[in-house]
Amino acid sequence: MINMTWKAYAIIPIDWTWEFLPTVQEMAGRFAESDATQRVESVDYDPLYLDNFWKHFELAKRLAAQEGWEGDFRQHPRVFFLPDENQFRYGFVWKQENNGTTFVVSPQPLSWLDGYT
Repeated sequence: MINMTWKAYAIIPIDWTWEFLPTVQEMAGRFAESDATQRVESVDYDPLYLDNFWKHFELAKRLAAQEGWEGDFRQHPRVFFLPDENQFRYGFVWKQENNGTTFVVSPQPLSWLDGYT
């Protein structure tokens, strides 16, 4: 799951409807709960969700920095989901404090965001 091809986009500020997306902290809590359930109920526990989630978030921050992210957040970073063949895959989105640039980091290309700065 870590070997997906992630892509970062720096786009114009998005000012509305952030509250409809779960925060990174909220999703980490959900994944921790799922991992805890699996740990209790499974003999062959594999910490799939939470470990990968944090690795992906660190990757997202590195990719966003390559697109100009200055390392700050105007508000809590958020998680969005995209349909895939067999599951939903998550990506990350946040707005930086300076100039409000919105950074979108996705596990798959979002061609409609190309050149949308």
